Amino acid sequence: MTETVRHPLNAITPEAPHIVHAGLDESGSLSAATPWFAMAVIATARPKEIDNLIARVTLRSGKRLQRERKLHAELKWHNASERVRRDVLAHLAQTDVDIFTLAVRKDERRIADSPENYAILACELLQTCWRRFPDLALALDRHFTAPRHIAVGDTAIYRHWPADGLLSIVHVDSERNALAQLADFVAGSVYEWHKAGNQTIRLIDNRVRAAVVDDWPKIKARWIHMP
Repeated sequence: MTETVRHPLNAITPEAPHIVHAGLDESGSLSAATPWFAMAVIATARPKEIDNLIARVTLRSGKRLQRERKLHAELKWHNASERVRRDVLAHLAQTDVDIFTLAVRKDERRIADSPENYAILACELLQTCWRRFPDLALALDRHFTAPRHIAVGDTAIYRHWPADGLLSIVHVDSERNALAQLADFVAGSVYEWHKAGNQTIRLIDNRVRAAVVDDWPKIKARWIHMP
C-alpha cells in the first residue's frame, strides 16, 4: 500500500522564484537482498545558503581545521558519526529548503541496478515536486558513469517531466555538490528510519513536504504502463 505523508502546514509559498535548484541521492542497495531502498530530493531557490553547511557543522564538531577541510569534501551519511549526522540535519532544518523522500519496500528482492529501474524510482520521487517546481536545475549523484546508461536514465526522466516545465540534469560526485551531498544525508536518515527506527529524520520534519512509502512491484508497474 502506498503511504504518502504530506505536511500542508509546510506548504511551499507561491512566491518562490522561477528557477529552483535540487539535488537527488539515494541510500541502500537495489541489487542486494535488503528490505529497503531510499531516495531524497532537496530543492531550494537559494543554493548558496547551504553551500558550506557541512563544512560549518564539521568545524563546530571540535576537530582540527585541517582535518575538517579534508572531511567536508568526503563526508557522507555512511561515514559520519551520529553526532555529525544529527548536526547536519538540525542545521538543514533551519535553512530555506524543501525536502521530498521516497522509501521503497524491497522485501529482500534483488532488483537490477539498471538505468531504467533507477529512472523509475527517480520519477516516482520527482513527481512529488515537479508540479510545484516545474523549472528545475537537478543535480543527480553520479550513480552511473557509462554515457549510454546516463542517456537512458536522463531520457526517461525528461520524457515524464511536465510539458510546461523546464528541466536540466547534471550528474555530479555528491561530495562536490552541496545539494547532492545533503540529499545523501537525508536519504540515509530515511533508510535508517525504516530499517532500524532511527529517529534522526525527525530533525527535518519541518522541511519535509512529501514522504512516499511504497512497494517496488507497484512502483514499477505504474511507470512501466505509463505512456
